[in-house]
Amino acid sequence: MNKGMKYLLGFVVIFIAAVICVFGIIKYEEMQENSTSNNSENLGSADGKKLDKETTIIIEKISSLNDIDVLNSELHLSQSVIDILKKYAPSVYYTVDNSEGYDKIYFRLGGYLVDRKVNGINEIIGSYKVDAGKLTSTGEDLGKVGSKINDGDLTWKQLNLNNKVHDKDAAKAVADKFFAVGLGGGVDSMLGIFAYSSDFSKHVRDAQLGLTVVPMSLAEITDMYNAATPDTYNADQVYKKISGLKEAKYREVDDSYRGNESKYNKSIGNGEVLYFKKDKMYLAAFGGIGGAMGMSLTSPDKWTEEGDRIIIPLVNNFEGGKIKGKMVLRLNNKVYEGGQSRSKYYIESRTNN
Repeated sequence: MNKGMKYLLGFVVIFIAAVICVFGIIKYEEMQENSTSNNSENLGSADGKKLDKETTIIIEKISSLNDIDVLNSELHLSQSVIDILKKYAPSVYYTVDNSEGYDKIYFRLGGYLVDRKVNGINEIIGSYKVDAGKLTSTGEDLGKVGSKINDGDLTWKQLNLNNKVHDKDAAKAVADKFFAVGLGGGVDSMLGIFAYSSDFSKHVRDAQLGLTVVPMSLAEITDMYNAATPDTYNADQVYKKISGLKEAKYREVDDSYRGNESKYNKSIGNGEVLYFKKDKMYLAAFGGIGGAMGMSLTSPDKWTEEGDRIIIPLVNNFEGGKIKGKMVLRLNNKVYEGGQSRSKYYIESRTNN
């Protein structure tokens, strides 16, 4: 092969390699743009509008955080909110709203258990805009923000914050709420769920003579299962459990409970459980409940911490207060879909000697 032909072949090879490189760079940039676009769509608000690149970067950063102090360094939350986050470890959610022509990022609590009630449900704890790559408070009245957006169609996503610091007040709240579930037949029974695990302040006692009527959402019951049992349940699994309750007359209604409370409170039958498809609410009705507890919790000063567990000795009320068992609570870091107010602890086990 002569020298001219070698030069020509060499030029052709170099040209082809250059074309391949340029094509590869173009495709890579297209993939990057598509990736950014897809992330924006996934992280965007419920109206389907894409986010600004700055907002996407901020959201990607925030959504990866799992430490409360690091999160606070970005959000600069009030001290009262930080105290609640550390004491009760409630779920924290975020959403993006661009209905006003620019991106706003909101944060809210799922709620936390105190005195058998879930407090702070959907409480807005921060309202921000993106400014020079950082979150800046909008300065809005958070109470008014909540009344405006909480019943809207924005998509809320949960932050997976670590729950790693014990608090005996929060532990007692969980133990107190679910300790008597056994009187109702356990968490897989109608009374165990709607009578003994529900918020007593929401019981309706004046709708029908001799009956107690109790509304609970699917999200509430999903949280209950994930607090009262060691297993992890999502909302679909809980829905199947409730629909299969053997001692209840179960039926589904193609309606909403909210807005029709009086109608259904007055018409539901004793021993019935209704499921409202449009707002994922349950309604149950039953007669009187009661029963004596043979065991009770010891005082918190007798509880011990072992790693991520709290060990609670139980006393027998009929044997002079002798220690006859224990309940083990564990810090709740379960990840599940369809709940709202993840508890600080869940009951890992209970034994009666």
